[in-house]
Parts: sequence; structure tokens; C-alpha cells
Amino acid sequence: MAFLLPALALAVAGSAAAAPDLLQPGLYALQPDAYLRAAPTIPPTGDAYRERYAHAVPAAAGVRYAFVSRDPQARLNKLVFLTDPAYQYDINGAKLLCPAYAFPEWNAYSEAQPYCRTNIGASDREAALDWTATGFSVRWADRKQLLGAVQVPAQRAPTAEEAGACAIADVCAPEAYGRHINQYEVVHYRDQFTLQQPRAYVDVLHVDSALPLHAEARDAGVVATIAAGSYVAVLRRTPAWYQVEQIAQDGSAVRGWIDRDALSPLAWVVQAAATPQSTFRAGVEQGEEGARLTAIEVLDARTGQRRQVLRDFEADPIGDGDGDALLQTVDANFDGHLDLLAPGMSGGAGPNSTSNVFLFDPASGAFVYAAALSALPQLSINAHDRTLTSASRGGCCSHAAETYRYRDGALQQVGSWEETLSADGEYVETTRGSWRNGRMQYRTTRTRATPAEP
Repeated sequence: MAFLLPALALAVAGSAAAAPDLLQPGLYALQPDAYLRAAPTIPPTGDAYRERYAHAVPAAAGVRYAFVSRDPQARLNKLVFLTDPAYQYDINGAKLLCPAYAFPEWNAYSEAQPYCRTNIGASDREAALDWTATGFSVRWADRKQLLGAVQVPAQRAPTAEEAGACAIADVCAPEAYGRHINQYEVVHYRDQFTLQQPRAYVDVLHVDSALPLHAEARDAGVVATIAAGSYVAVLRRTPAWYQVEQIAQDGSAVRGWIDRDALSPLAWVVQAAATPQSTFRAGVEQGEEGARLTAIEVLDARTGQRRQVLRDFEADPIGDGDGDALLQTVDANFDGHLDLLAPGMSGGAGPNSTSNVFLFDPASGAFVYAAALSALPQLSINAHDRTLTSASRGGCCSHAAETYRYRDGALQQVGSWEETLSADGEYVETTRGSWRNGRMQYRTTRTRATPAEP
């Protein structure tokens, strides 16, 4: 195999286009010979490279296919290589291909989310991914090994000027003094996958223990058993069920439904809050950061049977998570029906915590997630004047509040107040807003700040 010298390398050097935001979801197939098309390396002056091309995917993995999900809201791809069942990932050995990755900018590997990161660390043991909308490559750092050196003899005698430069500055003309060439073998590790079948995968689930795959979204016939440690592709989610595909190593798929109660067993805590029609249980999951409210069960107050389950809301850890007062009932939209409030996000260091609000829909008899109310920090519900107030703080010197009313069933801002300290610290600027003539109108005043006492 010939060595690649600098002049030759320049002729094949190329440039890579910027990657798109996300891969399209679906089933991807390995291109068997694409690894041979890896870009060669340009050697520096004085070196010569012998290029060799190898697969990035270990042979022991037996990978021919991979599948990809795309979550447009989180702007996240998850990628699963369909490996041989006997393959064991070992980042410190030859089997360094992780079975599943998440990108871009994913760095949250855990037992619950066993997805490796890419393109982040400097370690040559971490995979690097490049992608277009319908294809991706996986590669490792090139391996460079010194094979030896050759001495190229001088072609002529040095001139007096060349002799002086070589003696004084150690700058010796190769034609007059010969030259030394280091010879290296450079191995490029790369594999390419292209989209074979677009599929609307919105997520990937890791299954810790064996689960039945149901034919329908109910306890009906079982079409397959999902093995412990498997990854499945999610097509659709409801609060009670996931519609998934179990994909085999050869790319074939079995479609069915997973009971979410079976996928993530929870501790169900009976709540003191109730309505005339319903009682509630809080589904608490113990994780690495403590207990977290991840589900709410709505039970028929008369029969005790489940009428509804609520999931897929965001909530920070809640301490022990075994209390009976995690949920509250209040008429949040003043329609005469009790609604449901649950813990939300803490809001970080400031007192900007939120609640998850579920409004009761009398037409369907179900609780419906209220995104607008759930986004308001420090929500306060005033039944006397039928207003809702939200307050927030932005650091030491900025405070704000907003007032809302329901008009024709829609949430409408009707007032606001914001107070901030000017950049020079000399004035307090207060902005008040009110709903007039069909729109919010604002007025700002400035008063001199009161000096702090020494």
C-alpha cells in the first residue's frame, strides 16, 4: 500500500457541510462499503502516511440496522444500534460502541436514561457522529502508528549560503543534505447509515424488566414479550399506554402497546383532596434526585375504579413524596367545578415556582392539562374577585406581578406591575399596565431610591 505524501493529500482534501438540526426518524441501514470512502489525512512536512480504512462498528456487535427517534419539542434525536443479543458494551475494550446515543448536546446518561453522549468529550473512546437529514456516520479518532523512517540522500553539494544556514541556524536544505521521512500507518474508523424506512418515532424507551406487548391499548391479547434491557421505539403516547415497535436485529418490527403502569412501577399515595365525583392518588417515582410526582390517578368516588390517569407533566423532586397533601382542589377558572393543582417546577433559586394545573371539563368528565396556567409562577387564585395573580422575581432588584381574568372561557391579562432598580442604582422604575380600550397599556414612573442604611 502506497504512502500518502503531502502533495498527494492536498488533491483529495475536502470540507464537510454543516449538519442539520435533527435526523429524520425511522429505520437506517448500514452501507457496507461506505467506510472505504473516509477522507484521508494530510501529513505534515517530513511525514508520509499509509492509509487504512476500517469499520467503526465492532464486528462483534453484528449491526446491520439502527433506528432513530426525533422529539421535536425537546429537539433531541435518540439512536439505537440493533446489536447482537450477546454484545456487551465496554468503553475500555474493543466493544466500545454504545448501544444507544442521544444528541445533540446530550450529557445526562443515567440508569433511567442509558443513552451515551456524542461529539462532546475529547476522549478517543467516545463516538463522533456527523449527520444529514437522512443519513449519519459514526467514527472514532484515527489511530496513528510509527512504522519506521527512511533517509532520502542529498541530490547535490550545498552552496556556501546553504552551508552557513545549516551550520548556524540548523536550517539545512533537503536537496543538499538529504532528509528524514517518518512513515506512519493511519487507520480511519468510520461507518455510514442511510434512511431506509421513514417512521414516525417520537421517542425511545429502555425497558428494565420483561414486559408484555399488547395488541391493543388495553389488557387484551399479547403479541410478544419485550426482553429486559431492550430499547423500543415510541410511535404514540397516551397517559395510560405507549404504542411502540419492537425492532429485531434484522430490522423487522412488531407493533403493539405497553402499559405505562407496568413500565414504571410507582408508589401510589392516597390524597386528602377530593371532589364530589372523584378521589385521587399521587404516583410517586423514586429516582437518583429523590421522589418525583410523575402521575395522578383519578378514581370514581363511589366505586373506587380508575377513571383517568394524568402523566407527562414536569415536576421537580418533592422530598419524601409520601404525603397525602401533594394535590389540591380549587376552582381555578371560576366555572363552578373543582380543578386540580399539583406540584410543578421549583423555579431555581428565586421564588418562581409553578404548579401543574388540570381543569375539569364537565362535557367529558375529565381533567385537562392547562398549559397557560401551569406556566405562571407563584399562581394565586382569588375567588372573591375572580382573578388570578402571578408573581415573579428576577434577582435582587426586579419584581413583577400580573393579573388575569377569564373572559368567554379564555385567560386574559388585565393588569401588571413591575419594579426594577435602574442600572446606576439611583432610581426605582415602576411600570404599571392595565387593560383599556381592548389592549394592555403601560405607564412607567421613576422615584429616587432610598439609600441603604450603613
